[in-house]
Amino acid sequence: MATAELLSNIYNNNIHKAISEQSYTENIEALYKALDGVDINTKFDPEKHIIFKKEDVEKTKRFTMKEFGLENEKQISAIGASAPFPLFSKEAVDIMRAEILRKDVFLQFARISPTSSSGLDGSVRGFARESCPFTYEAWKHPKSIEAVSSMAGVPLKIVMDYEVAHTNVAMKNPDDAEQETIAHNRELINKGEFFGKEQMIPSIVGWHYDSYPFVAVLMLSDTKKMIGGETIIKLGNGKVVSVEGPQLGYCTVLQGRLVEHIAPKPLGYTERLTAVSSYVAADPLKHEESVLHTVKPEVLFGSRYTDFYTEWIDYRMKLIEERAKYLREKVLNDQQNGKLFEKEKIMKFVEDLENYVGRTWKEMVVSDEEYAKAK
Repeated sequence: MATAELLSNIYNNNIHKAISEQSYTENIEALYKALDGVDINTKFDPEKHIIFKKEDVEKTKRFTMKEFGLENEKQISAIGASAPFPLFSKEAVDIMRAEILRKDVFLQFARISPTSSSGLDGSVRGFARESCPFTYEAWKHPKSIEAVSSMAGVPLKIVMDYEVAHTNVAMKNPDDAEQETIAHNRELINKGEFFGKEQMIPSIVGWHYDSYPFVAVLMLSDTKKMIGGETIIKLGNGKVVSVEGPQLGYCTVLQGRLVEHIAPKPLGYTERLTAVSSYVAADPLKHEESVLHTVKPEVLFGSRYTDFYTEWIDYRMKLIEERAKYLREKVLNDQQNGKLFEKEKIMKFVEDLENYVGRTWKEMVVSDEEYAKAK
């Protein structure tokens, strides 16, 4: 059960897990100062800052759910995942980095990850609309959404503003990163594989499904010295396959609600920032089964209690409104056109609507096991 202290922490947005000013000064400030010449007041220009082109869809490998052995009646697209594709320019990425790495933004919105052993790994959530206008406009622009939708194989929309550019931050001491690289290369040399096969690397997060149908993962760091960092996916036959990780400014999409995967732990990096935006189908009538397993404030320190749940209810009620409006208009139009009332179909539609309302509140329930992990 939840203690009074635990509930107080959750209601107060887990500020006890905020990044300290000292930690910011020692680990983050240098990254921000390296962007000294970047103007964060630059207005987002899709013609300049979006580098995705329509032909990239054909050039980029996209893995189908069938190829993964994961075809499912609940899938909203035949596409399971994409290889990395270009999305935002270097200038756009620099501005995004400068926005999020500002001291006032980082100290307000960043939280240490529940799985961080170093105290240097964390996430920054729910900041874009309020504090980072360039980042917000970049992800919300129709051309950006069109690019992600094209790769996903289905028209999408961002699930809610809170899930715009959720940013995962991983930091490592430069000496440790160098020693990791040396040790890894020595191992490959000893095996005669230095120029050879891709290696399996331990993961940051265990096997999991995402909370929302689709995610787009954008790399905000230079990956030239990183070893690993790909996404590893579990196939329907129990085997695994890896999808190459993106380089700076590149993005991958994943139907993560139905594709079980892990985020591998790369080697040789000193900082790794990835921005993740989450999507649902643009068509309100398509299957929608988002959950809160990985994002509810009681289990993820970065989700602010009132802000997050308010947006969750808003997006769910909007979808219910859209579906109810469709049903009402269909019934009236059928009558006006002399069609017979389709009782069984209408009953099934209303039943599904009822179940959707039920899932909305049931996802907000916090189990004793979840409370036990919230420290």
